[in-house]
Amino acid sequence: MAKMKAASGFRDFLPDACRKRADLMRRIKATYEAFGYEPIETPALENLAVFLGKGGGENEKLMYKLLKRGEKLQRALETGVKEENDLADAGLRFDLTVPLARFFAEHRAELPTPFKRYHIGPVWRAERAQHGRFREFIQCDVDAIGSGSMMVESDVLLATATALSELGFSGLEVKLNSRALLHLLVGAAGVAEAQRGETITALDKLEKIGADGVRGELAQRGVPGEAAARLLEFYAASRASAGLNLLDETGRNIAAWSGASAEAELAGLREVLELTPDLPSGKLVFDPFLARGLDYYTGPVFEVAAEGVPFSLAGGGRYDEMVGNFTGQPTPACGFSIGFERICTVMDERGMFGAGARAADVLVAALDDARPVERAAIELGQALRKAGLRADVFPGQAKPARLYELAEKKGIPILAQLGGRELQDGAVQVRDLKTRQSAQVPRDAVAAHVRKILDPAG
Repeated sequence: MAKMKAASGFRDFLPDACRKRADLMRRIKATYEAFGYEPIETPALENLAVFLGKGGGENEKLMYKLLKRGEKLQRALETGVKEENDLADAGLRFDLTVPLARFFAEHRAELPTPFKRYHIGPVWRAERAQHGRFREFIQCDVDAIGSGSMMVESDVLLATATALSELGFSGLEVKLNSRALLHLLVGAAGVAEAQRGETITALDKLEKIGADGVRGELAQRGVPGEAAARLLEFYAASRASAGLNLLDETGRNIAAWSGASAEAELAGLREVLELTPDLPSGKLVFDPFLARGLDYYTGPVFEVAAEGVPFSLAGGGRYDEMVGNFTGQPTPACGFSIGFERICTVMDERGMFGAGARAADVLVAALDDARPVERAAIELGQALRKAGLRADVFPGQAKPARLYELAEKKGIPILAQLGGRELQDGAVQVRDLKTRQSAQVPRDAVAAHVRKILDPAG
């Protein structure tokens, strides 16, 4: 029978990949919980009305929609279909933020304020599948709802930076800006209101296509040359400045170009910079040209880069209007999303997954098929598990080469074998598969010996 492949843009995961992904989720969850964030779950499917017009922008166009069923579908067909939404009443979630807003509105009486949550789960987008982009993928979000304090920004970016640091990423740079400030900067430079959105889109490509490429794109969009020159000159100058100095310089430029005051837009960013202590393995920097693409951001936005990684690892911002679409009243909110799939790929390529990504700590095998020996192997597995180790007991007999191959495929570093002689002597053959060194170890000392191999410094 021919093999059946998953649909384009969807993936199967072999056990090794599943272990690594589960290990990554576990480690991120541990960090978020250390900051007091709590887990939630929302359905993969939501009523279509939950998603439409809630700030998802292009993502709404990429949403998988579910046809009405039975009589509802028949009635829709009979009455005449004017648009595709007439045939659908539900959709697969395209992110975790819109479902969070619906969740909070529905359960807010039962939730603490502020409500701090994390959610790691799959989302779906019907976009063209290509390298590194899939139609089903994992998002990893952390959010706080119910507080307008800039301490929230500091908390979510600290939690995310700590999670990335704990995973082994170094040289982290968390960029901070405000969409409102960027709009004001572009306007002060001389860009008309109608052109500001597409100007920001072009400026967002500065690190990808360079100043000359952006200058050409701005000219094609009809942006005045003087305005483009002001923005690009300031961009070049901003690369050599940082922190509060750059923040003040941005305000001075806006005032000099247009006479406008940017103090209201700068105040929140200044507060975040002043509140946030040193980040683990990185720094927080103000970048007046950072532009996050989603329209629902209303305040500070942020993005995380890591040394040697050619793309951002996480991004987020404040979205004080999203939840109010569901609650009917102003509800401040702020969040960060880690690029789970990107991080998983980078960590795999760099060998950053540790012990949690292996199938077991030790492979236990019987050297012969005598029932007492096989029972002793099973009992040894149980004893190792009671000692807090993960033990995989091989069923039946196998030659050493077969066991070595199996252990390598499953990422198991130690082989423990016993036969009739070992059973008689109360011993076990323990082999370190990395160093290829073997030792006869008393059965009651096997767990300690295994721990010593796994952690020589311990």
